[in-house]
Order: sequence, then C-alpha cells, then structure tokens
Amino acid sequence: MSELWAILEQRDDMPDEQSGELLAELRDVAQRQHEPAKVCAIILSAPGAPLPDSATLSAWGIASLYVLKHPLLGRYSTEAYVSALAWFMQQRRPLLVASSATANGRDCMPRLAARLRLPFAPACLSIDIQDDALFTLRTMYDGRAYVQTRAELRGRVALATLVPGIHGNPVSNRIMAIGNTMVGITTFSPDIADSPISERIKQIAVQALSPEQIELEAAERIVAGGRGVGREGFTTIAAFARLLGAAVGATRVATDRGWVEHARQIGATGKNVHPRLYIACGISGAAQHTSGMREAQTIIAINPDRTAPIFALADLGLLGDANQVIPLAADLMGQS
Repeated sequence: MSELWAILEQRDDMPDEQSGELLAELRDVAQRQHEPAKVCAIILSAPGAPLPDSATLSAWGIASLYVLKHPLLGRYSTEAYVSALAWFMQQRRPLLVASSATANGRDCMPRLAARLRLPFAPACLSIDIQDDALFTLRTMYDGRAYVQTRAELRGRVALATLVPGIHGNPVSNRIMAIGNTMVGITTFSPDIADSPISERIKQIAVQALSPEQIELEAAERIVAGGRGVGREGFTTIAAFARLLGAAVGATRVATDRGWVEHARQIGATGKNVHPRLYIACGISGAAQHTSGMREAQTIIAINPDRTAPIFALADLGLLGDANQVIPLAADLMGQS
C-alpha cells in the first residue's frame, strides 16, 4: 500500500494548528488514488519528548505515526531535519511527502528535495497525484493569478508544501468517524552524520518578530488599519498586534498617505493573505482591499459606520471607533 507522509511541526509538545489542514489535504489525495493509499504522519523530536495524545491523532485520520528521535532534533535545525528525513526516505518509498509552508517547511523541504534530487512544488493551494505526475495549484503575482502545474514523477517521490490557512482546520463527522481507529506508532533513530555545517551553526535564542517584521503571507493573525484610524491609530494597532503576536496590515489609502510602509498593504495591488484571524480596524471594506483578505478564516470588523461593506464579510462586527475599542481590548487582555 502506498503511503503519503505529512511532516507535522510541534509547538509546546502539541502538533501545530495547521496539522489538521495538511492531513485533510493528504486524505483527499489518498482517496483519489487508483491503488490503496494511506496517510502517515512524521514527527521529529528529541528522545524522551512526549508524543501527541492518541485521541488527537486518531481524530485526524492518521493510519500510522512515524517518530524520528535524535538528540539533534529537539529543536528545529536545517541540517539535522534534512539529514533525518533524507535517511528515513531512503529506508522507504512514500508516494508523497508534504509539509505546511511555514518558515521551517519553506527552509527544509527544498533542501531535502535538492539533496535527494526529487521533484518539489512549493507554496501549493492544492495537491494531487495522478498518472505518475504531481499536479498542483499555486498563485503568482502576489495572489492576483493562479497557475496549475504538472511535474512528471517517473516513479520518484514527490515533495510539496501546502500554504496554511487556505482550507481551514476541518472538523466533520467523517473525520470523527475515522477517529475510532487506532493509530500505529513506530519510533526510529535516524543516522545523522556529523557535518561541518552543523558545527558552524548554533542556536543562541528564539526571538519573536515585532508586528512590523512578521511577513503578512505567513501570519496566522493580522490586525489591519484603514482610513478610519488615522496616522496615530497605527501606533495603537501595532501595540495591540504585539499583544496578539500578530502582523500589522493596512489598506491602500493608509500606505499611500505614508502611515505604513507599502509592504504592509493588503488588497488587489498589495498582498493576498490567508490568516486564521483578521481584525479590520477603520476599514470600510472596498473591493480593492477585501479581494486580498476575504479568505481569512475569522474576520472581526471594527467600524463606526453600520453600513460599511466590511460587516458583510465579518464573523463578528463591533460598531465603534477602533481607536477607542482597541485600547479597551488591550486592557482586558492585560487583566486576564
């Protein structure tokens, strides 16, 4: 039986939020195969590190969990992760290996593909394998166009990364029904050879990016401002975004007036984003802007105009001045 592998990232000893989305995509690929195929998950960790609870794994419909344990895998390291995965892939021959297009996934997967000389498709919106070929849907021109690609596999393993936040974290009766099955867990000790590269690279500390530094395309949470907050309002927005660990976004009006740098612009002439949470502050909801953020999973709109089009997209609407609402929300967060 063919295997499709999902490389899961962990945060605080739990699979990251985008794991369910990645596994759901691979389940769909497995169901479209002419021959039986199963979805397996891979976790890289240090010896003694706890594993995800079996209920979570079974609810995601995983047939098998492969755990690669090595002292060098306790925290992400490019050389250690690539070496461990290359070693494991040489022991077996999966049909597809995929990860989320996170910072680690974007760093590791192309290097893994280059080391093993395998076809690789980055930043996919959807993935499929048919007739010994890898089919993907991707965006180009900052999300203003779509392109479908086809890569001949010729019996080789396909590698891909999936853009997080596109399909959401699916929860359905079908998945819960799968959850009644037991997940087989197998532990391996990969052979990671000493490398001069790994000796030159040492992790000193982990420092969170400021809201002004987080890439909009990769952000899971975004606080965006428009004409309604004014120049001074972006100082409030940046402080609130820092509390949420979110990125700062803006409309074209805000960037044209110099309130925020143009790299922060979201919309038809800016960035196309897919965050899990999007907070629109003082944004009316013009089509130029909403075309770049309408695929956010949860949208909260704050605007004093009850007729603002942004409320039609919002999951939660707050009628009021964002410059007054945001400080109140920040105070409540500080008290909790």
